[in-house]
Amino acid sequence: MSAKTPKPIEPYLPGLNDPDAKIRREAVKGLRQSRNPDALPHLIAALQDESVGVLIHAIRGLEALGDPAAIPPLLVRLRGASCDVCDEVGAALVSFGDEAVPHLLAAVSDDPHPRVRAIAITCLRQLRTDGAVEAALSGLDDPDPMVIRSALAALWPMKDARAREPLARFIESPPAALSADSDLFGWRREAAFALAELGDERAVDVLAASFNLPPDQRRCIDTIRQLGKIGSPAVRPLIEAYINDDPESTCASQARSVLADLDR
Repeated sequence: MSAKTPKPIEPYLPGLNDPDAKIRREAVKGLRQSRNPDALPHLIAALQDESVGVLIHAIRGLEALGDPAAIPPLLVRLRGASCDVCDEVGAALVSFGDEAVPHLLAAVSDDPHPRVRAIAITCLRQLRTDGAVEAALSGLDDPDPMVIRSALAALWPMKDARAREPLARFIESPPAALSADSDLFGWRREAAFALAELGDERAVDVLAASFNLPPDQRRCIDTIRQLGKIGSPAVRPLIEAYINDDPESTCASQARSVLADLDR
């Protein structure tokens, strides 16, 4: 039998409802390895299992089959998933490529669970789809901080000019969803990192303020690196301050590297 030929699934079906999680895991693992399209409904049903081991095999099995019918149940599973399983689901959703995009866009707009909205934004960024920027920008106004964090993390690597003004507004006036957060500066700095990626000088003041924090809160590597991406003479003394503060530190080493790049 060829390695690409689907294997029968019947030997694994009796173990799917066994009270022993190890037996269920082996049964779902067998379904996954069978690569048999007939395993699809059984793998989808296994997404409701409470065992992480079973869940991981079910998710990877659905990814291996590549049937887009698995996309909606994978999104639903995010609502109650552990973080480890969230990563697995996100990877599986990305593997569906363009087939997943309409579902992900709809999830960002309409899903009631913030975790689903947040991971959908991350997946869209990884897929580099045309709607990813708009989805991430909408996430900046989401009522849940989890989604806002995902949106900021997506906008930074996307480096899209459409994010300039929304990020600048975020820095100036963080959204109401963050009003109770004790680290508003941290949120503003995340937005400044993304804005600095676009070379926008409006990120300078927030990044400069990082130096006034205790050393373990400065995020000095990211701060220095992003300062170096802003085409303004004002950034040089801000970067040099890290060298003057502690010439032997990792921060100082990063500062020297960035200054050398600026001098090229």
